Amino acid sequence: MSAGQLRILKSRIKSVESTRKITRAMEMVSAAKLRRFQTLLNKTRPYTEGLGKIIANLVEAEQSGAPQTGQSAAHPFFENRKEKNTALLVITADTGLCGAYNMFLTDLARNFLARPTHHVPFLYGAGKVGVNALKRAKFELAQSLTDLRSNQIEPAIKEMSGSLAGHYLRGEVDAVYIIYTHVLSVMTAKPVIEKVLPFKPPAPPAGKKEADSAAKKKMLDNYIYEPSPQAIFEQIVPEFFEAKIRMIFLESFVAEHMARMNAMHQATKNAKEMTESLTLVRNKIRQTIITKEIIEIISGSKASKK
Repeated sequence: MSAGQLRILKSRIKSVESTRKITRAMEMVSAAKLRRFQTLLNKTRPYTEGLGKIIANLVEAEQSGAPQTGQSAAHPFFENRKEKNTALLVITADTGLCGAYNMFLTDLARNFLARPTHHVPFLYGAGKVGVNALKRAKFELAQSLTDLRSNQIEPAIKEMSGSLAGHYLRGEVDAVYIIYTHVLSVMTAKPVIEKVLPFKPPAPPAGKKEADSAAKKKMLDNYIYEPSPQAIFEQIVPEFFEAKIRMIFLESFVAEHMARMNAMHQATKNAKEMTESLTLVRNKIRQTIITKEIIEIISGSKASKK
């Protein structure tokens, strides 16, 4: 072992320590952003779920007062069509350093677009990583959203939901899908493909007693529409669709920062372990050098006494 090797080790330890400080700082930044988006998501979810329950009750009331056709005529968003053309929105992150978060989403998108049963004339991308991956794969995007700042998120969501709804209402597509990362729990998320249009009509509750069903039917029959059922559906259903798109975007932001925080935490842990390992090697080399010098001194002293 030489002094040159010792200098190389010292330099490497310093480099790893510097990297550990960076990853630790990035972990703290992601944790702060994660808390902010979790707060927004927790505020948005009750509103979206409340709208969904209101719409379910309205659709059920509308169906109970009309001939049972198997479909609801409440709003075009409930119209079940044969899928010939579809619109797809892929939501990824603008940057990397978040583990396999972006890779799973882009793989899902490529597999979806490769299916012969799906013709996607309108492909949308949110997030620079996904947009660049789709462009490299020679897919043409109708619109892309990248490098969104905090004050640009809400206008972007309104614009995107308006574009997707417009394609469906004009009959340009028969279904709308979104690929994003769904948050399952506080620290768990998974990439999914969700069909957001058409809406699924509310299914009748299973296992209800006849008395409960009769009471519910009576309650639904007592709905009073003001000014009219059509006017209510035209107002509340698009509002629910926009709220759903907003919640999907917020879930994606939460999952992204969750993945980045975990990735940076693991990187910080690995850097610490590497630093400890390199420090141990450095100490062994230093001890070897010192021991060798002591032996040389003792040997020289004994030689001079002869």
